[in-house]
Amino acid sequence: MSRPQLPFVFGAAQIMSTMESVMARFEQMHETMIRTVTPSNAFFANTFEPWARVSNETEADTGMIQLLGYVAADKETRDAADKAQRLLGFAHAAWMARSDLFVLLKAAAERDEMLDPESRHWMEAKLRDFTTCGHGSLDESTMHAYIRQLSDIEDLKYRYNRNLMEENGGLWMDRQDLDGVPENELQKLKRDGGVNEGKYFVPFANGGAKIVLSYACKESARRKIFLAEEAKVPENMKLLQEITCLRDAQAKLLGYKSHGEFRIQGRAIKSVYSVEKLLAELRESLVPLGRLELAELQRLRVESLKRHEPFECSENDRLPPWDLAYYKRLRSLAASVDEEATSEYFPLGPTVTGMLAIFEPILMLRFVKIPQNELDRDSTWHESVEVWEAWDTEGNDFLGFLYFDLLWREDKYKGSQNANIHCGFLKQDGTRKAPATALMCCFPQPTESTCALLKHSEVVILFHELGHAIHDLVSKTKFARFHGTGLPVDFGEMPSILLENWCWMEETLSKLSCHYTTLDPRYLDEWRAYHVGAPDPPAKIPSDLSKRLINTTYLNHGLYYLHQLSVSIFDMKIHNPAGPGDIASLELTKLWYDIREDIEGMDFTESRKNGHGHVTFGHLVSGYDMGYYGYLR
Repeated sequence: MSRPQLPFVFGAAQIMSTMESVMARFEQMHETMIRTVTPSNAFFANTFEPWARVSNETEADTGMIQLLGYVAADKETRDAADKAQRLLGFAHAAWMARSDLFVLLKAAAERDEMLDPESRHWMEAKLRDFTTCGHGSLDESTMHAYIRQLSDIEDLKYRYNRNLMEENGGLWMDRQDLDGVPENELQKLKRDGGVNEGKYFVPFANGGAKIVLSYACKESARRKIFLAEEAKVPENMKLLQEITCLRDAQAKLLGYKSHGEFRIQGRAIKSVYSVEKLLAELRESLVPLGRLELAELQRLRVESLKRHEPFECSENDRLPPWDLAYYKRLRSLAASVDEEATSEYFPLGPTVTGMLAIFEPILMLRFVKIPQNELDRDSTWHESVEVWEAWDTEGNDFLGFLYFDLLWREDKYKGSQNANIHCGFLKQDGTRKAPATALMCCFPQPTESTCALLKHSEVVILFHELGHAIHDLVSKTKFARFHGTGLPVDFGEMPSILLENWCWMEETLSKLSCHYTTLDPRYLDEWRAYHVGAPDPPAKIPSDLSKRLINTTYLNHGLYYLHQLSVSIFDMKIHNPAGPGDIASLELTKLWYDIREDIEGMDFTESRKNGHGHVTFGHLVSGYDMGYYGYLR
């Protein structure tokens, strides 16, 4: 069996016409349904099935356009993709407003035909699309107003996420502020010969702020970059407030107590009470553990400040948040784990190859890299993107394409995610449409004299996102709607969380590792220049280093999960407020820092002045509203 043709990557000029063709197919299908079907002869086969078929057959085009809005290298293509998606959103709102379509779908659903489980699931999901727009519960004029408001929410969400994506801020910092930052990290920072002569630009993205927070010896430098990053994208504060208010109003219009109660209907956990109970139980077990970890970090901080800083401090003081990463790193060093030294064994390219090789025998898969010279502008969106074929070794069936877009670049989506480019589905002729899926990360760009190296925490991120990708590749569904991650978000993280565990196994670390100096003699020469008199490093990670790393599996984990718990509780509070009061009166910034201080135990006094950390990430406006708890396990 030969592989199918690679998915076509649209250029800016092709995007709008492609989206218009997609919309025309839906509209033609709708008009055919209205012309040929009545409530008395409405069946699954002449209502839901044609809708599902058009959805299947157009998903590849809409999936690629959506992806390009996140990753396209040129602004023209990103803008065209965004414009096309918004156009589709308006069209979808108009379709959902059509009572004539709903009448036919409802009549077909009420026949209670014998359907296979997935067809029944598709029917119920599509009917729910209409009922959650007010059909069957709102009068015509109220329903149309409701649907217009849905479009308003989508526009606000678009602006919120676009602000995050296009945010390219940072701080110019003096060299003395960066004392402690490794030289190879300093080489990645931009320098200026003008008004900022002698300074380094530390971006919030591309690992810049993270490196300063982890390594800069001066607390004042860490404080400066942390508070600046907390104050980015201030325009998102108003947007989140508006989104939250509109969501609440819409849920109440449909008869729900809150947006959370409305949203939970599509989650794996089916009641708000169950989520509240879960969060309360986690709080009870995690807070004591987190306080012990925090006390140890504060002890390290007091010792350090007494040696280096000219002011008094006590172990009874609360840890400021800008010191968290720094003292967590020192705690790892105390356990004889140096993340910079460890990262030398995880160069990006060999780590990706090794990661795939680990799962091939376990999952009976085979991955084949497509040579870069076989890729062009029509098959990838950037020259750094790699593409792999995925095969099922048992039947030698082609499963799909796996893309890797792993390095930071300006105006690319800032964060780590897996994206469905094409979903798989069962075609009318009985063959399968193979999926295409992409791992998108923003790992820091390498310096000119070395390759990209991953810290162990970044290796964990890579495995996490591969969990989503493999879920995509091995899924076999009848309908694209349910392919791969097309399931409740509070369950969708499970495959990824599962794969993270391999990062803490000695055998895995050994197979995965490859000291970067073995890749190029120039790397070894530079390493020797920095380590005069030291023996050359071993090609594989030493067993004792692996063991020390594994011993830190749960180091500072209480604090990590307390942060995830904080976000989950904030999600719950803004989408399912306890009292009957107006949600517009909620002070989201105050609520955010109140929760973080209460749960995580740190001192956010300074952050409260100009910070708004609750609007510096996108999850709560990107599908994880009343679902962020899915990251807790």
